[in-house]
Amino acid sequence: MSFTPTAHKGIVMIKRREGTTREEFRDWFLGPHARFGTSVDEIYRYTGSLLVAPGPRYTFPGGEPPFDLISEIWCRDRAGIEQAFAKLTTMGGPQNTIDHVSDRAAYIAEEYTLK
Repeated sequence: MSFTPTAHKGIVMIKRREGTTREEFRDWFLGPHARFGTSVDEIYRYTGSLLVAPGPRYTFPGGEPPFDLISEIWCRDRAGIEQAFAKLTTMGGPQNTIDHVSDRAAYIAEEYTLK
């Protein structure tokens, strides 16, 4: 069986800033941050997964997840992802998140649809 990438995407894992409640973080993500992220033309799909519980046989270190949000953006190709990240950065991405985020990790990935 041979597989080829079905999409290219950016994956960003975000930890909320200390002192920010989960509800405040969710409201920021689904409000101003969502409007900001969806304004980039190269992005054709944008999702965010807010972590609510650890998976089976896993506990959060110190009771807190290492990240509170896994955000994913899909683009047609790798160049599109790179352009989207560049636009998000120059459009104020870091400034948009600075009051709400203590840590973030961003990745570019090839997505393979297996089922």
